[in-house]
Amino acid sequence: MFDQLLESTILLFVAVDPVALIPIFASLTQGLSKRDIKRVYIQATLVSFFVLSLFYFFGMAILDVMGISMSSFKIIGGLFLIAIAFQMVLEQRQSRRQHTAEVALDDESIQSLAIFPLAIPLIAGPGAMTTALLIAETSSSTPVQILINFIPILIIIILVAFAMWLSATLSKKVGPTIIIVVQKIFGILLGALAIEFVVAGIVESFNL
Repeated sequence: MFDQLLESTILLFVAVDPVALIPIFASLTQGLSKRDIKRVYIQATLVSFFVLSLFYFFGMAILDVMGISMSSFKIIGGLFLIAIAFQMVLEQRQSRRQHTAEVALDDESIQSLAIFPLAIPLIAGPGAMTTALLIAETSSSTPVQILINFIPILIIIILVAFAMWLSATLSKKVGPTIIIVVQKIFGILLGALAIEFVVAGIVESFNL
């Protein structure tokens, strides 16, 4: 059980990537008062928590309504996570997320920053949604096991909130080189785990 929780936590950590969020949040909230910054990160945390919880608890029901099998979702979800891993290893993901943040600064008001782009898609993006659903798929039908497997989401959301809270200080101490190294390492790990999802989906689809 512990191994499963650890794997799920690492997978979700990589999908959300709170380390890369630190400098982006600092740049997004630059010039804002401490009160406004607090409002932004609290709202962003709550919205992203709600989105990931929705996919964890009701993702399977959504797939059933749309007639999508879990094996098919594993394949496409794994391929999507592979794309994220590819971007992380080749240093494309940080620039893409930074571009999203810069566009938001031009088009959105301060009040909407918490929802877009922070909560969606920088925190609860497609990769994190996919990961939450895949974690839920490994849960048994017992309420206790479902709640236990929900722990990784709580852990990551807390880490995200903590990262945003300390972003003003951490962005100065965590240099770009360290962030790039962390991204490459977790990108490789994410790619390996994503391959496992694709293989499992193919095996289940073709009854191999």
